[in-house]
This record gives sequence, C-alpha cells and structure tokens, in this order.
Amino acid sequence: MGTLTNRFINNVNWETTAGELALPQQDEVHVWRIQISANIYRLDDLRKLLTPEEISRGDKYHQLKDRQRFVVGRGLQRIVLGKYLNQEPARLNFVLGDNKKPYLPAGDGMELHYNVSHSGNWIMLAVSQDPVGADVEFIDSVFPFDDILPEHFSANEIAYIKSLDKTNLFYKLWTRKEAFLKATGQGLGEHLRDTPSLDGEHELKANLYGAHKDWNQQSFFVADGYMASVAAVGEWWLKAFDINF
Repeated sequence: MGTLTNRFINNVNWETTAGELALPQQDEVHVWRIQISANIYRLDDLRKLLTPEEISRGDKYHQLKDRQRFVVGRGLQRIVLGKYLNQEPARLNFVLGDNKKPYLPAGDGMELHYNVSHSGNWIMLAVSQDPVGADVEFIDSVFPFDDILPEHFSANEIAYIKSLDKTNLFYKLWTRKEAFLKATGQGLGEHLRDTPSLDGEHELKANLYGAHKDWNQQSFFVADGYMASVAAVGEWWLKAFDINF
C-alpha cells in the first residue's frame, strides 16, 4: 500500500521569470500565483485567447467578479502552459486522461499536467510532468467549520485542529485533503475523511485512487491570509512563480 507524506513550508521564494519556460523536471512541481485584481486590466486581451466553449462557460456566471475571475484564470493559464510548450496560448490542444483530468502532450512521450484552484483574490496553478492537485483557500476567521469536522476529519485531526490556532490549522488540513483528491481525480464526497492530512507519513486506505503509489504534499501560504496545498506523486521540489508577463 502507498503512502501520503504531508509537510508545511514556512517560507516560499516566489520568483519572476519571462520568455520561454523550461518544463518541470521529474522531481519538480511548479506553482504559479495569480492576483486577480492586478490583472483585471487585461480582460479584453485574455478573453481573446479563450475558445467559444470557454467564453460560453464563463458568461454563465451571474456575478461580474466570477466572470472576471474565470477569464483571468483561464487566459493566464493558457499563457503559462503555452510558454512551457512554446505554443500559441489559443492553440493549445488539451487531452483528457485518467478520471477525465486534462493534460497537454509535451513531445517525446512527456506530458504536462496541471491543476487550478482559486479563492478570493488569488488563483493558483500547479504544473508537473505527473498528475498534480492544488487547493488554495481564503482563511475565513468567521466560517463555522466546527459543524463539519466530525464528517470530514478523523478524531486525531479534530484534536489537532482544536489544540492550537484553530482557523489556520483547519484550512491547512482542509487544503491538503482537497489537493490530494484533486490530484487523483477522485473527487471529494465521502473520501475527505479517509484522506490523511496531519504532518508526516501516512498509509493510504485502499478505497482511495492512487493508494498504491507514494505521494508527497506541501502546504504553504500563497499570500497573507491564504493557505494552499499541492500534492503529487514521489519526491519533488517546489518552485514558485509570480506572473510578470
């Protein structure tokens, strides 16, 4: 049976880069953070990169902020992935893999996998050669999460959350559960409670997709007040980037 190892990173070095991007190495996961409000001025140009299906999907959101977030996220996602593959963003050819998780062929048998999450004013894009999952959450100090703890967390996890800084610890463990399940494509449902989220190494239950593999997960602050986690197979290093193009 495989394992899931969870770690917290105290300090993340957010780099900036321009031009063509080198594909992540086998032992790397690249994470991009995108501040929505800082990219609103680009809406018209980013919208031009989207397919008719994407435009239609984005237009279905009732609130303006959600329509804007969709265009910023999807447009910059295409720009970043296009730079990795040296392709025009609007011409990217996405392929559905296991559990209908999309990826991009990268040539020579390589695949470029990615996962996107958003919350509040931030979008996070994780990129890897292997399936990857990401989750970012605004740390809401008034969210009444105590009611959902018994259904989605183990007794040890609940005791850990209630032992110290409840709100931060809740979001650290919650993002870990979501990121891992997004990496496997299993979906949340009843599997949240079975997904181990405490620090350290844990044996995976057989009912979880990918339970025969060894996974690693890293948690960190994307920005002040925003907790995030990224999960991927094997040992890997995190490289973090800010959008500057």
